[in-house]
Amino acid sequence: MLPADHARFPGVAIVLKNGQTVHLRPLTTADGEALADCYADIPPEHIRFYCPYPLDREHALRNASRADSPTEVVLVAETADRRIAGYAWYRWSDGAPASIFGICLRPAYQGQRLGRALMTRLLAIAREVGPRVMSLTVQLANTRAVKLYTSMGFTVVREQTRQPDPARGFAEEPEYYMELTLERTAEQELRAR
Repeated sequence: MLPADHARFPGVAIVLKNGQTVHLRPLTTADGEALADCYADIPPEHIRFYCPYPLDREHALRNASRADSPTEVVLVAETADRRIAGYAWYRWSDGAPASIFGICLRPAYQGQRLGRALMTRLLAIAREVGPRVMSLTVQLANTRAVKLYTSMGFTVVREQTRQPDPARGFAEEPEYYMELTLERTAEQELRAR
């Protein structure tokens, strides 16, 4: 997200289902280690849901280094003790008709409406920044994520097969390719260009 967009879309506080307040804000270049700490909390059996992205320190540092990119928007949910509880992102190539979306939450924050809050804020920004179409892939086995994406307006375009990743021990797996077309006012469409 461009630094100018940080001012346009400042952080917001939200209250989770358990009563805890977290702050949704843009990722910064200083967030690499905190993001790596978040990744380290993801159980090994859930790592396959984030494939092909490795959830390791190197990937976290690389993500944070791109925090000011003009072709991606990343929001983090920061706790009072400055830990990253989760994050959501979308990125695109210049001129691409669609962006790709992803989300990752620490297990303790799943089921607390944090995913929905991150997505709601991200979609509000996406109505003004980036392509009108947002896409994602999700394994059929990740039923909670499928339910959340569907409730947020994503529709299944096709079922496909996620290729195996033998190096990491991931088998071939059925997944959905889903898309969401964002509604924009004429003014929002102009600002998105």
